[in-house]
Amino acid sequence: MKAIVITTPGGPEVLQLQQVDDPEIKDDEVLIKVEASALNRADTLQRKGAHPPPKGASPYPGLECSGTVLSVGKNVTRWKVGDQVCALLSGGGYAEKVAVPAGQVLPIPPGVSLKDAAGLPEVACTVWSTVFMMSRLSAGETFLVHGGSSGIGTFAIQIAKTKGATVFVTAGSEDKLAFCKNLGADVCINYKTEDFVTRVKEETGGKGVDVILDCIGAAYLQRNLDSLNFDGRLCLIGFQSGAVTEIKLNTLLPKRLTVQGAALRPRSHENKAMVVNEVEKNVWPAIAAGKVKPIIYKSFPLSETGEAHRLMENTSKRFLSKDSNPAMKAIVITSPGDPEVLQLQEVEDPKIKDDEVLIKVEAAALNRGDIYQRQGFYPPPQGASPYPGLECSGIIQSVGENVSRWKVGDKVCALLSGGGYAEKVTVPAGQVLPVPSSVSLSDAASFPEVACTVWSTVFMMSRLCAGERLLIHGGSSGIGTFAIQIAKFKEAKVFVTAGDEQKLAFCKDLGADVCINYKTEDFVARVKEESGGKGVDVILDCVGAAYLQQNLDSLNVDGRLFIIGSLSGFVAEINIGTIFAKRLTIQASALRTRSIEEKAAIVSEVEKNVWPAIISGKVKPVVYKHFPLGEAAAAHQHMESGKHIGKILLIP
Repeated sequence: MKAIVITTPGGPEVLQLQQVDDPEIKDDEVLIKVEASALNRADTLQRKGAHPPPKGASPYPGLECSGTVLSVGKNVTRWKVGDQVCALLSGGGYAEKVAVPAGQVLPIPPGVSLKDAAGLPEVACTVWSTVFMMSRLSAGETFLVHGGSSGIGTFAIQIAKTKGATVFVTAGSEDKLAFCKNLGADVCINYKTEDFVTRVKEETGGKGVDVILDCIGAAYLQRNLDSLNFDGRLCLIGFQSGAVTEIKLNTLLPKRLTVQGAALRPRSHENKAMVVNEVEKNVWPAIAAGKVKPIIYKSFPLSETGEAHRLMENTSKRFLSKDSNPAMKAIVITSPGDPEVLQLQEVEDPKIKDDEVLIKVEAAALNRGDIYQRQGFYPPPQGASPYPGLECSGIIQSVGENVSRWKVGDKVCALLSGGGYAEKVTVPAGQVLPVPSSVSLSDAASFPEVACTVWSTVFMMSRLCAGERLLIHGGSSGIGTFAIQIAKFKEAKVFVTAGDEQKLAFCKDLGADVCINYKTEDFVARVKEESGGKGVDVILDCVGAAYLQQNLDSLNVDGRLFIIGSLSGFVAEINIGTIFAKRLTIQASALRTRSIEEKAAIVSEVEKNVWPAIISGKVKPVVYKHFPLGEAAAAHQHMESGKHIGKILLIP
């Protein structure tokens, strides 16, 4: 047969039509006589030597095709000789024949020609798997597509509109923008004449979009993050402008953003088959109904592949009244600064709302967020108490008229938005938890923030499962000591880092499997050594910028990095290629900025999933030291020294 051979890495001229051997099909494959193959950006990268085919795949370019089935492997049951099909390939589409696993084959949608169907598999699988399966775009949400006039872009506009999204696009000419508008795009932005961040904010009332599909990469990374709404998702499917750039983690943290990267080609046959199945189920009906149509710009003979590549590469690309009768004492931050600004003063009692309870505080735990608030970097959410303290335990003194579960005298602990460094605090009833049996009332103050943080990030969002590997930076911290215990309870293998042997020994006693001294060892090398070169599946990180690239290098394929702090700073250089190649997910979040409803949902999940482990004694409070409330400054100094293991408590 004839196929396009890449004679050497280089320009379009290296693409030569040559006689080659027919492909041999395996038992689970079909052989297709190719009617047409579509160009994709990855084909140009392969031609340049930057995107090699996966092991065992055809060496010839071409990631999608249409055609007629010539033969089928003995294990293939759905397809038969003569079937007209299109297929998602790992390579080989630039040829007269191609072998493909049967699970990656799709029927030709009604109303679409055999030739035009070649323009569907890669774009449909890419857009559906990233925008809908990974980024979970929903009806009523806003969606920005960079390169709206590209193959991916034109398909994404159409399918997003059928799913009830508001679609924003960027493109580099008015002709392209008009075409996108005709396809259904709601907001069309010329990136050459407009700042897309400003336009997105203007069109969304300052909120930003919910999902972004980006093929540009480095040059757009920070601007994409700036364009996202709270809980926004950025999906990277290319890096035309480069792979290495700086990222400001303080953009991710307050808005709880998710950054994901994915490529179809390196996925397993099983994964691709799953994606193809979802596409046939969810996308093919929209095509059959005429709501999504293939967009074909031009057709070339196979022998003119070089010219087709030139045409593709020549397209534009840029790519927060005081009462006169103070009734309680609280720690007041007299001005942003060092620990001495923490002063015990008399303040008014808090007033409870109908859905709140008033707690007489037994103990409050210190968290890193309290230090940031003291320094002026982490203000309380609107309407929250101005006093620090994100978790407490105590006894209910009164309840709002809408509260049914809790009653006066109940011993509880609670997740707070602030106010724990006080004798009394109000809190929404949904953020209150019973004190677990066998745990003292004061020690219970050490649980709410760490339990809600770890459960929401490691389990609810990063989906750590039994048998997976978890790396915890700061294993001896309050978060770390809790995370070790709950992860072991859930049958994960736990890796930790800490800065001295005493802390590592403590982590080991809690159940950590691999303990790494970051001062004397390279944690990336040790992680790879202990995981057979694979890496860990989930990382919980409080270090931030200084560890960002090393964390990515330590992750397994489909690994998830969750950032809950940035002790080392917010700005880091990042290699997007690492995210892209291993289908990594970077997420960041802070509990304090979440809505009351979101916190209540997390607290409910914690009571259901974590409290049984505490009650059974499998997870225990780790309390390092108690300080009187009036010595909050000394407690902060101790925490900032880094000498503690576990939690530090304040006792009013």
